[in-house]
Amino acid sequence: MLKQKLHYFLVLFIGIYFLSSFTAAAEKRITYSINKNEWKFIKEDVKNAHKTSFKDNEWLSVSIPHDFNGGIDGVNNDVLEGRFDFENDVRTMYKGPAWYRTNFSINEKQVGKRIFVEFEAVSLEAQVWVNGKKAGTHQGGYTAFSIDITDFIKFGKENVLAVRVDNSNNSGIAPWMFDEKGSFPFSFDYAVYGGIYRDVWINITDPVKIEKVFNTPVCGGQAPSVLSINTKVKNYSKQTKKVKLNSKIYSPEGKLIADKKISKSIEAGAEVSFKQSESALGDVKLWSIDNPKLYKVVSTISYDGKEVDNFESSFGFRYYTLANNEGFSLNGESMMLRGVNRHQDMEGLGYALPNEQHYADVQIIKDAGFNAIRHAHYPCDREFAKACDELGIMLWLEIPLTGSVSDDPAFTANCKQQMKEMIEQYYNNPSVIVWGVGNESDRSGANEAGSNKLYKELVAIAKGIDPNRPTTGCNFKYKSNQEIVDVYAPQDWNGWYMGEIDLYNPNQMIGEYGADIEYTTHSEEEFDVSKNYYSSGKVEFWSQEYGCLLHEYKISKGMSNKEKFPGQFVWVGFDFASPRIGRGMNPIPYMNQKGLLLHDHKTKKDVYYLYQSMYRKASDCPMLYIVSESWTDRFDEPGAKDVWVYSNCDSVVLYNDLKREVSYGSRVKNAGPRGDTRFQWDSITVDKDALYAEGWFGNKIVARDTIQLVKIPDLEK
Repeated sequence: MLKQKLHYFLVLFIGIYFLSSFTAAAEKRITYSINKNEWKFIKEDVKNAHKTSFKDNEWLSVSIPHDFNGGIDGVNNDVLEGRFDFENDVRTMYKGPAWYRTNFSINEKQVGKRIFVEFEAVSLEAQVWVNGKKAGTHQGGYTAFSIDITDFIKFGKENVLAVRVDNSNNSGIAPWMFDEKGSFPFSFDYAVYGGIYRDVWINITDPVKIEKVFNTPVCGGQAPSVLSINTKVKNYSKQTKKVKLNSKIYSPEGKLIADKKISKSIEAGAEVSFKQSESALGDVKLWSIDNPKLYKVVSTISYDGKEVDNFESSFGFRYYTLANNEGFSLNGESMMLRGVNRHQDMEGLGYALPNEQHYADVQIIKDAGFNAIRHAHYPCDREFAKACDELGIMLWLEIPLTGSVSDDPAFTANCKQQMKEMIEQYYNNPSVIVWGVGNESDRSGANEAGSNKLYKELVAIAKGIDPNRPTTGCNFKYKSNQEIVDVYAPQDWNGWYMGEIDLYNPNQMIGEYGADIEYTTHSEEEFDVSKNYYSSGKVEFWSQEYGCLLHEYKISKGMSNKEKFPGQFVWVGFDFASPRIGRGMNPIPYMNQKGLLLHDHKTKKDVYYLYQSMYRKASDCPMLYIVSESWTDRFDEPGAKDVWVYSNCDSVVLYNDLKREVSYGSRVKNAGPRGDTRFQWDSITVDKDALYAEGWFGNKIVARDTIQLVKIPDLEK
């Protein structure tokens, strides 16, 4: 009995020991969100708001993510009022300073640790105070920054965090508008929301900590696959430390495949690079669109016989070719970049999207059959990039050098800072395949030499940090600008802002193309791809039917040219706010309506299904869509009309009733502006209250769709 009790005590003791050891190990680096703290907010500049004694009781209570233009708090929603009320000469969308305040505490047990506050993004400028003392400043609204606040912390007591945010148009910060009141390109075509609109974290670490880990996988050709790891470690203490780094590499299945060790001395206040490489990685599994395999590195540092910090990072092995005048390939497989642009702008949220929505946006884009996203015109939320990694979507990231180039030296410095931050923060994401140095950034009237100087400096920074990825720029005016980047990407607006649709004949990577489409606008007009409709100004120009025709032609032409150019990026995934002058005349005022989905990121326009029918395989995702679900009253007047279906099936049968008693027959995909984009029934009469279609693939029905019609005339009267 005594032996049993001793045995039980020993097991209990060992269990407690290992539990406490595991807890201690897990707490080497403590990270937690303060998003859901009670944050107080006011949309104005307030004197002494940084002070600990300041009373913010009357301020609005909010949570993070939050912006003060998009309506997430139910109060501050002015983005769709335009930038200015020109009649009364007043600003309507708020651009200026605002304040956030919250409290947080750090346990007394953490004395001796380093405390950091990390903001994933604040637009556009953030000034940070802790307990009434200035802790730091960051300029740039789309990259993360971390501030060491250790020296300002009161351990075991409440601490006050105050942040002054300012989204004013600032000639020293990109993006900058040459003339906010002017028209495009001097006042660019999207909204710059203000606020702390991405996550905020508290990080507690040892005085010796891992700052960054850069994983560089190289593969392809006859040489063995190699992973190079560059780990940046900083010593915040006042003594030199002999630091050991252990880097463990794990396969996509979670198996440990390599264990690397290295030691270095780090002087007080210094940062040191630990460089390691490994080629004995076994059968390397590639990251691809259909099978995005991700590896992991777990980095641990120790000194004085004690593990003090650990850090996880991921990467993927893949290789690709990206150059104009030739096709794109990934891992040796030829494929067209089937791309779409995306703004982080959503109805009722503005910029302040939760992480779940970033993932949902990637998923709905992937579901449509796209394999690449250009994040316009700034770096995305890191959860968005993570979703691209996990779901298999290639990513084009660019800095917000948009529309105007300022001659303020601070502007150049800020662009270079944002380029460096973007590349370092997204270096490990295998989804990222190209770095963008700007969008239409020379159209403000900046001189050719000045813009060339800036672009060359930005490309040099990109190559210095990451020589393995190419650079690009979109729609540069001067040929000398275009030649600076590796892969220049023009836009094509034939059929919308200029020219005829059938002028589209790409041999370069196309950064933007598309048309504004009003969801409820329809037209029976027989549009001609060789006719210029832009100058007509007719409502039909905004119809779903015209938009579909334009996209059908350019999808088909692009796919037929896929051996001659890398690919094309449609503008844009989702409707987004555009408060500039001129957009007030749109069917939805101050909304750019070129999205494949509405501003709610849920409602799909007809063109979404068009892309799905062209970019998805029926063997993987059989689909069928009768055009158009938003035109249910089309047949309330008698008459013969053309009806078409978007589908990836072999053939489609169309019926005028759910019982399949009235059939219009079977069709294959042999219609559309180039004869390969739609299943069409010409001049049919619809006299019952439904259209029903069945899609056949592999000799069986695999997809169905129905439209319940609003009104059918009584033809007997």
